[in-house]
Amino acid sequence: MNRESNGYTFLFATVMVVLVASALAFAATALKPNQEANIKKEKMQYILKSFGVAVERDASEEAYKKHIISEVVFDENGIEISKDAFTVDIAKEKGKFPIFNAEKDGKKFYVIPVRGMGLWDAIWCYVSVDENLKVDGIVFDHKAETPGLGGEITQDYFQKSFIGENVFDANGNLQGLKVVKGYTGKDNKADGEVDAISGATLTGNGVTEMLVRGLKPYEKYLKSNKK
Repeated sequence: MNRESNGYTFLFATVMVVLVASALAFAATALKPNQEANIKKEKMQYILKSFGVAVERDASEEAYKKHIISEVVFDENGIEISKDAFTVDIAKEKGKFPIFNAEKDGKKFYVIPVRGMGLWDAIWCYVSVDENLKVDGIVFDHKAETPGLGGEITQDYFQKSFIGENVFDANGNLQGLKVVKGYTGKDNKADGEVDAISGATLTGNGVTEMLVRGLKPYEKYLKSNKK
């Protein structure tokens, strides 16, 4: 075939496209198991960190087995439907509410995953509640919040501000957790409120909505397990 012809050029381009596409498909398939394993380990890290167990990614599985004593999934009526909480994708599986029962230094914790919307896209967190129904820790992450503003929800100073907050009010009803602009009662741990991030009002509103709506389905379970 004449290498100067249009037919040759078209054939060559077609062959190259097929070869490159095949190579990319093979690479994606080959890498998928490692990617899935890393996602699994990262999720374990989030869960563990929420109650103060910080480990490297490769050590997360061993730590998870040590500290997570059981898993439960229940429906909107509070009826248990599964004991495999880890595989539940709350972004896709509506009506399923997973919870992780953890233990550290002889103390029990209940780790709850919740998900909502920030200013630009999804936000999510893992909330660890102790037997007295106070926040022991919380770990946030997000998909596309603005660095230095809404993206600050991942910073320690913001996450630590929730520690000790009551998830229930004085009457024993779940009040959730709220981000309040200009909040001045940081020493008041009974109200479930923390100070907002400056310049990130809409992200803060999303966090509040997530931590009120997202925790509500767990009210019955937490009450029944209160120390």
